[in-house]
Amino acid sequence: MNQSINSTPQSWSYLPSIPKKEQKQLLRVFWLIALGLVSYELFLVKDTPFVSKLAAVFITAAALWPNYLWCSGQAKGMPIFPFFALTHIWTYSLPLVTHHPTVLTYSLESHLFASLTVTGFLIISTSIWFSLIKSPPRTPKYYRTLTNKKGNAFFFLILLAGVFFNISIYGNWGWLSLIQGGLFTALRAGILGLNALATFVLSYQLGNKELTKQQSISFIFLLVAYMVTNSLGFLLVGAASAFLLAVVAFTISRKKVPIIAILIVLICLSFLHYGKGPMRAKYWGTTTSYYLQPWEYPTRYAEWIGYSLEYINKQNKQDDFSTDEEKKASFFERASVMQMLLLSQKKSPEPIPYMYGETYTILPELIVPRILNPNKIRAHEGTSLLNIHYKLQTREQSLTTTIGWGLLAESYANFGLMGCAGLAIILGTVYGKATRWSINAPILSVQSLFAVMMMSFAFQSEFSDGVYVAALSQSSMVLTGIAFVLMQKQRVPRYAFPPVTANYPYYG
Repeated sequence: MNQSINSTPQSWSYLPSIPKKEQKQLLRVFWLIALGLVSYELFLVKDTPFVSKLAAVFITAAALWPNYLWCSGQAKGMPIFPFFALTHIWTYSLPLVTHHPTVLTYSLESHLFASLTVTGFLIISTSIWFSLIKSPPRTPKYYRTLTNKKGNAFFFLILLAGVFFNISIYGNWGWLSLIQGGLFTALRAGILGLNALATFVLSYQLGNKELTKQQSISFIFLLVAYMVTNSLGFLLVGAASAFLLAVVAFTISRKKVPIIAILIVLICLSFLHYGKGPMRAKYWGTTTSYYLQPWEYPTRYAEWIGYSLEYINKQNKQDDFSTDEEKKASFFERASVMQMLLLSQKKSPEPIPYMYGETYTILPELIVPRILNPNKIRAHEGTSLLNIHYKLQTREQSLTTTIGWGLLAESYANFGLMGCAGLAIILGTVYGKATRWSINAPILSVQSLFAVMMMSFAFQSEFSDGVYVAALSQSSMVLTGIAFVLMQKQRVPRYAFPPVTANYPYYG
């Protein structure tokens, strides 16, 4: 097995320290966001009971705590858990104060009990995570890494393959018919996982000014192309997730938030969001008009834009206040899983008993690749079991439409508050171990790439345990293959890490 010792600091690229000046700026941004969120929840929302506002503030404060620890330099490594905690603001906190139609049907006591459940879950998991990553681990003698040159070429190829795969799917190209069942599922999972890694690494290097001008332009072009082709199924979550991962990586390396890029993409995605409903109604379920070739993209997007403009013009002609409320709440209605936690807490253990681990017993089967088990159950089987158990869907309905639950609501449906506490311990440990494993590791090492992969899953707030485990196992197998085939041992040079001082805290 080959070993190499790099001779230049640039070849040993790792997650750097944040200088004291930038750290202060980061903390100022944190406090500004925190103050804005709490002020909005307490004072700016109308016609919301104070108990619901207080419940929302509890969750928001608990979700912001790990982010404060990371921004202040007390927590080290990649911010996997802080971003996971952050998702609880729009999935559990804000739905309590944005007039979510389903959340409104529950009592104030239910709101408070659910918020305390989420808050307790975040406090327990944050405590465990922080205990594992507040100090760096002992540095090993070597890491398995990709070289910068080989790594960049590989990741550019992955992004290109992701764009080609999207084009092939929506173009219904013939070669896809040669890939059936488990092989297609494995290929799709591998490409999705690798695209997340490629997006993070190249965006990090873009922010760190490690890419040439030509490479920078190529990366931006491929990222935009991936987002455009991924959105052709009228689901914007894939494009949004890819862009969010790129923003996180760029912000960590450049120490600056790309405000202009965020505003441009946010405006574009919000605009297309208004027209995706009519596009789905027109094209979903069809076998001919749904597929299109690359030269037809401008026409399809022009049609999509037309529906969005039609919706906006229609809304502008309506002066009804309730319509404005619906527009503001639409995002939180779609992102929320608070209603699922409220449902499970109201119905269980009476009149509907706990599931006592029924959705967890399928996990061993989901880890086995479909190529080895053609009759493997669906990754969403656990979600289907939840919806059937709580009489939200029949078995037939669950095969065509998925109602997301999220990890926390699923844990309560299985074991009540004990299940939530157990999930907090597991996730705090898993995210803490993954983060600690990557502290001090080069960006192109197995450890860092695994942490990036975990970060991409941290944004998936609607995942059930089965979907999470299936996706993680598939992506981990791909990363393991990369480690053995493309990576080589790299000794740790003595200059690799700066000294840890009180005035210059090291992040990993």
